[in-house]
Amino acid sequence: MPLRISFNLGDEDLRHYETVAQQTQAAARQRSAEIIVAAARQVFEEAQRAQQAEFVRERFSRLGSMLDMAIDPDWPLGAEDSQRLINALACFGNAEPTAARAGFLDHAIMVELVSRDLEHDLAAYREFCKLRDAQEARRRPGADQDAQRDEWMKQKRSELQQRMQERRRRDLDKAGSSVRKLFSLFGL
Repeated sequence: MPLRISFNLGDEDLRHYETVAQQTQAAARQRSAEIIVAAARQVFEEAQRAQQAEFVRERFSRLGSMLDMAIDPDWPLGAEDSQRLINALACFGNAEPTAARAGFLDHAIMVELVSRDLEHDLAAYREFCKLRDAQEARRRPGADQDAQRDEWMKQKRSELQQRMQERRRRDLDKAGSSVRKLFSLFGL
């Protein structure tokens, strides 16, 4: 029989996660994007090997999507969007003592908070992957096909990334709560 457990994060809890995010991002400024992605991937892979509750597994799958987005050659992000993603991934590296002490549940909570701010980024990337997979299934090999594929992907990527940015701006324009501003930790 399933058991539902819910909890609220109070102001002090939110300040704690804000502090962790700021500390990890400050340390990340001294590291390359590749190192940040590798450190976050290590945390992700450790979580994949551990037996986790469904809540934790589902959140870590979002971290996996963020990692995929960061290295997908078909989904290059502009400088600002790329920095937002790297800032978010920096929260999961083990460079800082605070991050190293974080358990999987703490990381899962941080993934939840980060993925809320990257909601439109993740949705656009998921849609892009679905469209790309469908296009690949219909594709026949050939030079003309490759050129058409590249042009099609460029167009779809541009449309989806523009929509992602518009939705983010719309949400930020509507947001007025201190919580939303608190978790705009990543320049979102």
